[in-house]
Amino acid sequence: MATKTIGKSAPGNWGPPEKFVKNKGTVGRKQITFIGASYKFIHKVLRDMLLVGGFNDCHLVLHDLNPEPLRIVGDLLERMARQTRTKITVARTLSQDEALKGADVVILAITTGGLESDFRSFEVCAKYGIPVGVGDTLGPTALSRNLRAIPVVVNLVKNMERICPDALMLNFTNPMSAITGAMARTSSIPCFGLCHSADSLFQYFADVFKCEKKDINMEIGGVNHQAFVTRLWVKGKERTGDILTAAQKSKATFKDSLVTVTEEDTELQQEVYKILGAWPSCGDTHLAEFYRYFFTSRRVDKYEHHMHHLIPGREPLGAKKPPQILLDWAYGPDGVGDLHLMTTEHAHELMWAWLTKTPFTRVLNLLNTGEYLKGIDKNACVEALVTLNGRKITGKQITLPPAVHSLVTNWTAIHELSIKAALEHDRAAAEQALFLDPHMRDMYDIPKLLDDMLLATKPWLSEKWFARK
Repeated sequence: MATKTIGKSAPGNWGPPEKFVKNKGTVGRKQITFIGASYKFIHKVLRDMLLVGGFNDCHLVLHDLNPEPLRIVGDLLERMARQTRTKITVARTLSQDEALKGADVVILAITTGGLESDFRSFEVCAKYGIPVGVGDTLGPTALSRNLRAIPVVVNLVKNMERICPDALMLNFTNPMSAITGAMARTSSIPCFGLCHSADSLFQYFADVFKCEKKDINMEIGGVNHQAFVTRLWVKGKERTGDILTAAQKSKATFKDSLVTVTEEDTELQQEVYKILGAWPSCGDTHLAEFYRYFFTSRRVDKYEHHMHHLIPGREPLGAKKPPQILLDWAYGPDGVGDLHLMTTEHAHELMWAWLTKTPFTRVLNLLNTGEYLKGIDKNACVEALVTLNGRKITGKQITLPPAVHSLVTNWTAIHELSIKAALEHDRAAAEQALFLDPHMRDMYDIPKLLDDMLLATKPWLSEKWFARK
């Protein structure tokens, strides 16, 4: 297997382009089913599949409840497949059962209730003085997402057991820890969550220490959007104690491109590292949402550009609009651009390992049944560095520092309570999840806030939440 550099960096993207390993052989005529016509993830998955090779005979099936993204994303995938002269075929369907029939891999990227349901939860938080940045991982808005989405995704994996019992589930949907954990705990379907936030630390530290990504090794563990590097090696030499000095000197940033170009500094990571002695994943707002220290009245102005603000007298929000670049790629005269560039998602690596039984190691979200994080509940969905080889999963056990262990225990308890609340319509569990959450400002607001959140998102919740007892 040869290492190849992906051409030159296109305008607006960072260089040098990422190196990748070209696959030898093929997975054959496998079916990859996408549940949710996501404007963000699906074209990235196909882009990487085309670059590494071995997937050129696959059949892609796209499912969504909304015909518009189904059409646009389907047309984009078709154009990518034809532009690269592959044998990949694309089908679209509004029927979930039809989409699952014959699936070898299912990739999930949905938002139950869409923009309107999320915005209603933002408005409830504003009523109680709770700022919302991203809002899809922790906080009342994340609990609301879990209450809406977990019954839907559990029903999905139950359908997979019936229709495609040997398929793999790869999840991009947030809140990733609770949603992946709920699916994995309630079905026989292998379920993994994919997020580039922790896996991208390999490239980040390669930039910091001015080496190649393959020269970086680490111990890392935690939960989605907040995993911690507890030990770091560069070219075989331990450099854990040098992380802060090297990061400050290099001024390296996290980078993500293809659709929207983003760059995150590591100021908050540096500050957390100074106290905990472990380097956390995610920069800026995602990190800030895990702690009670940043969205305070003294500091929240720093994150103003990330905050979700109210829209007085707003009309109901419709479906999310596609980025213009996707429309240009799908329908413009020049075709799909940047097909020589890897994305940050790398679902192709997991699919290749699963379908060909070729070992591959990366950071995954999965149940802690293999005790990858010592002392964390085995039913908790953790983020850990593991090796997937077909259905076999292995990973070195790590011990988190005491303060980090305490944080992770708290976060996994919030996930556990959120799952219980969603599946059992358990109000006490929902209130306890909020009680543990760093976003809550006043314990006495919890019952009222929960009432308001349930009523605001009632169209997407079970009637059992509103039945008199």
